[in-house]
Amino acid sequence: MTSRDALQTRYLELKQEAARKAGGLLEIPRRVAILCDMFQDSGGNHVFPLIAAHGALWALSYFEMGGSLGRLIATRYFYNSTERIYRLDILREFAEKFRQVNRQVCIDSYANYYFTRELGDLPGAEEIVPANLLEMLNRVHQAQRNDRELSAEQKREVFQQSFLCEQELTVAPGVENAIKGFQCKIMQLLCLRPLVRFTYFPPLRYFIFRNFGNKDERIAKGLKAYDLAQQAGLNRVRDSLLLYGHIPRRLIDEPKEYLRECLENN
Repeated sequence: MTSRDALQTRYLELKQEAARKAGGLLEIPRRVAILCDMFQDSGGNHVFPLIAAHGALWALSYFEMGGSLGRLIATRYFYNSTERIYRLDILREFAEKFRQVNRQVCIDSYANYYFTRELGDLPGAEEIVPANLLEMLNRVHQAQRNDRELSAEQKREVFQQSFLCEQELTVAPGVENAIKGFQCKIMQLLCLRPLVRFTYFPPLRYFIFRNFGNKDERIAKGLKAYDLAQQAGLNRVRDSLLLYGHIPRRLIDEPKEYLRECLENN
């Protein structure tokens, strides 16, 4: 019998391991490798990490200083260096807080996935990982052990529970913290009404947010992103990570090996 303290200790060890592997805020490819490796390890049954990888790379292309929003601000205020620098500083601060959220999502996902793979069947595991999420991840591990693919509906149930937990426990507090820093109404409007297009979306398909700070709106669009992924096919969704232009091909082909080399080189 494994005690609750022992389960908690192991969970915290996995969180520390995940934090080490996730690297610093700017090391987004490392986190994409972690997420791709989880998807691969699950036999393609745990889709949440794959969609989370798209979210991280989209944010890098949109919110960063050289991304779409940064270029828009630089162009809009090209004539006034003081205003340009002021607004780009606001964007930089928001992007940093957004990276913190994405990094924590990666860490939480890693700890939950590998804890449940190792100890998810033991009594007391539901006190470490929320019971609904525990049930879904145990389903993933059981299918993987039996070399069985979950149905599309079962995969959606796993994704939905994973997504809801992260939105409630990690993303919502992080986004709320990022929003608190806004002093400029124009920048608040630009950052909280992003135009989201993941690279596997159909042509001319975008998500237009009314308020990115609204959890219910994020959840509704996140579930739609999953439905579009199923329509596109998960192999295509994985391969389309390359289209953001921030990661090499071998990262998605051999994510574990890519991550190992990153860790050795640091």
